[in-house]
Formats: sequence, structure tokens, C-alpha cells
Amino acid sequence: MKITEIVLVTENWKGTEKNSLMTVEDYFKYLDLDKFDSRKDVAEAMLELGKTLGDEKEWSEHYFVANVTVFARFCTDDGQLARFLGGFYNSTDQQVLFDKSMCSGECLDKLSELGMDTRGRVSIGSLSYTRLDAVFEQGQMLHNLNGSDYRVMEKLSDRNLLLMDIKTGNFVVAQGTNLFARHPRGTEATENNSLMGIEWGHGLYLGSTPSTIDFRHIRQEYGTKRIIEDIYQYREMLQDRFRLYTRLEKDELLSDEAREAIMLANFKEFGTSDLEHFRKGLQEGLYDKGFSEMMEKQKEKLR
Repeated sequence: MKITEIVLVTENWKGTEKNSLMTVEDYFKYLDLDKFDSRKDVAEAMLELGKTLGDEKEWSEHYFVANVTVFARFCTDDGQLARFLGGFYNSTDQQVLFDKSMCSGECLDKLSELGMDTRGRVSIGSLSYTRLDAVFEQGQMLHNLNGSDYRVMEKLSDRNLLLMDIKTGNFVVAQGTNLFARHPRGTEATENNSLMGIEWGHGLYLGSTPSTIDFRHIRQEYGTKRIIEDIYQYREMLQDRFRLYTRLEKDELLSDEAREAIMLANFKEFGTSDLEHFRKGLQEGLYDKGFSEMMEKQKEKLR
């Protein structure tokens, strides 16, 4: 069972809330669809649950019987699962109740596989880590085993990555990054019993405003040097950079402030965010001055 197949369920009865974990099948059995007034109501209940996929803030809401409201959503990841079990999403000031009797057996088994108790706490001693072969790529989404999600902004080398935290927009140079499968101790790692995620040896933590970060220094310090021997390779490098800026400007997971800063950085370097204008300027040699400066510095080093 995958974490994203777990349905997080909160039952509110006169202000008292009980949390439970269910499969989709058990959730709809719990709602008792046979008692719905029409097929349309059944379809709407299914649609409302489906809308919660991916967006952590979306919850379906169903008035079960008098004085009972049920809130449910598909689980996004292990971080959200831990927050749910810890009562983060509960609206009352009362003690959070977790009702095992309402839970699906498969969901409780998944908790055991994750080494997580019913309060969302992970017992590291019950888990093993298996290192996996991985080739990281620019633009790839990676899950950190501490609970955060990152996008690979630039592959500096095979194991050194420039990452951006999806929620905060903060950049980090992750040095010595590896992919691991976290699974119950004493078992072989499989797709069903493991949580896949990255860990790195050292991290250089940066801000969330690209224009304040010296990316050239970062590439020189932590990256595999890109070989540029002619104007065409230089222009190819500029195209890659422009594409990266453009993707970030359109990334709706970023805050408005981060996207605006990226747009300003793009405009400062290329004078435009429009692809056709950029291509025209590239062909006309508008950005070639940097290549001349680069070649001159290389000559000075050889003297």
C-alpha cells in the first residue's frame, strides 16, 4: 500500500473529533453509500474525495447524520500523515482521539512499515536504510526523509545538487546526495514496504531570493566545470539558464515573492522574459559579451 492511497478521516460528533485511517473502499463503506438519496449524491461524494489528491489544504466534507460531520482526504506524504496523527488538522482544543477500531488493517500495517506510531512519531530503531542507485536530473522532484520536498534546480555534479524547498522557496546546496529506501528492520526493501527519499552529507543553506545568491561561485565551488570552448556552447549554456528562469517563473508551487524575484533576475540578465525576444537577441549576439570576458579570463589563467 502506498501512502497516497491512505484516506485521512476525521469524524466530528458534537465537537468531539476522532481520527482514523482508511482505504478508499472502507471509507465509502463507512459512509454507507447505499443510504444516499441518489446516484448523483454518490458521485459527488467520490468526486469531492478525488479533489483532495495532491493539495494538502483540500478536504472533502460530508454531513453524515445529525450532529456528525466527516472530513476526509487522500494522504499526500509521510509528513502529512505524521501531522494528521499528531492532531495538526484538528479544530478543537480537546485531546485528539485516534480510533483504531475505525481503521483499515492495511493502513495500520503501513504505519508499522514506516516505523510510525498512532501519534505520528517515528521510531528510528525499528527501521533500516538501503542505499539505492540513482541518477538525479534537473527539474526532478525529490522527497527528503525528514519530510520536505525539493525540486532539483541544477545538477552541479553527480551527487551535488542545487535544490529548492517547495514549501519555503529556500535554496540549498546538497552535497553528497544519495537516494535511500527506509523500511522495517529485518526485511528486504520493496516498493510497497519502503519510503523512498534523499539524504545528503552537508548542506549549504541559502535564502529564497535568487538575485542575492552567487550562483557562479556555487557552480565553481561545488559543480563539475562545464566546458565551453566556442560561442555556440556558450549560447547553449545561456539557453539552459533562460529555460530554468522561465520554468521557475511559472511554477505555481512557489510564492508570489519568489516568482517575482526570479522574473527580475531573468530580466536583469537577459532584458526580457519573452522567449522569442530572447532567441532573437541570442542570434544577434546581444549576450555574447560574456563569452569574450570568459575567454579573456581563461587566457589570463594560462599566462
